Amino acid sequence: MDSGIILIIVLIIIGFAITWSNQGQVKEVELRQSKFAKERDKLADHDNQSANDVDEQRNDMLKTLDNSIKDSPKQLEQIKHIVNDWADMKIKSFKDRRSWVRNPEDE
Repeated sequence: MDSGIILIIVLIIIGFAITWSNQGQVKEVELRQSKFAKERDKLADHDNQSANDVDEQRNDMLKTLDNSIKDSPKQLEQIKHIVNDWADMKIKSFKDRRSWVRNPEDE
């Protein structure tokens, strides 16, 4: 009878130990999943503009610069160069991000 009680107590202790260790693993997995979900949401919120949208934005910026900085032609050209570089990089990143869909053999 005493050995039966000891066996039951040991089994209960083992059960609690297994449950306790699994809870830690579950919390770790949930933490990892929430981290990946945050990264996925951040990528989903990324500014996905098409090449036409970027060109329109570039033209608007250049018109605004032309109208506002008439006094310093050197600075105007430098800022226009920066805006054009930004737009070109934005368009290139948009095309590169989607290139594997159009040309999978290039990868």
